Amino acid sequence: MPPSASPPVRRHWLLSGATPLTLVMTAISALYLISAFLMAPPLDNGRLTASFFPALIGSIALVLCVAQLVSQQRASHDSRSSKSASTESTSTETANDDAISAHSDASSPLFSPALRLMLVTALYILAFSHLGYLLSSALYVFAVMLLFAGRDKWISKAVIACAISALGYGLFEQLFNVHLPALDLSALGLGNGS
Repeated sequence: MPPSASPPVRRHWLLSGATPLTLVMTAISALYLISAFLMAPPLDNGRLTASFFPALIGSIALVLCVAQLVSQQRASHDSRSSKSASTESTSTETANDDAISAHSDASSPLFSPALRLMLVTALYILAFSHLGYLLSSALYVFAVMLLFAGRDKWISKAVIACAISALGYGLFEQLFNVHLPALDLSALGLGNGS
């Protein structure tokens, strides 16, 4: 009689997979959104203020994080439901299913596309005030295009990212009269800080 395999240890969905990282990203997004609202109200007498764009980015990031958490919770619940429904299998079938499940878990990427987007957005939020709107936005748009459209034709994607950032800059600076952050050389250790 072969020794029976011990059942896999089930962790709560908040502690498994990429969920802890999503929780950290949610907290960072919430803190960023709060700090954007503490700067100034996004609208003042019907006009956009300097906090509008950071508040918009913070809101989008927070919504994406919450959506990812809901998706991870549903996936965990569906996984538990399907495993409990298949408990009537023989031990050989269960061992085969466990081996297939372990193989698929090992071959699946740790970060889903939504989580990658959240990570890129968090980096954008962190870099925005130091690198300024133009550079951080160009890098962000370029990274998003690489995530969703692949790495081929990266030069044209970089040109498109720069064009989108320049159009956004013109829109906010000229049309809405919202002054966006510029490159902070002293934060990068390149300026004298004055």
